[in-house]
Amino acid sequence: MLVIENGKTVAEQELFALMSAPAVPDLLRVADEPLTVKELSCRADVPLSTAYREVKRLHEASLFEKSIMVDHSDGRHVAQYHRTFERMEVSVTDDGLRIELAG
Repeated sequence: MLVIENGKTVAEQELFALMSAPAVPDLLRVADEPLTVKELSCRADVPLSTAYREVKRLHEASLFEKSIMVDHSDGRHVAQYHRTFERMEVSVTDDGLRIELAG
């Protein structure tokens, strides 16, 4: 099991499955600041429908944090996402693979 900073436990197998999705590494790479799903999609060069699906999964796994921004031009509320870590390390141990998130 992997414990992420907020205390949520995620099975390492679940995390590996999530990371194996083709769009996820690119979405994680560009999510160093709060961005909408549309902005993430454009910056990562990922189809918008894929971005929505993977951002939801990343948020559910606590790898993305969600914030709400008010668009002052029209008063709409817009969700923005950014990754909750700066570094991910995978190492081989006697017990199998270990994943550590830092920053």
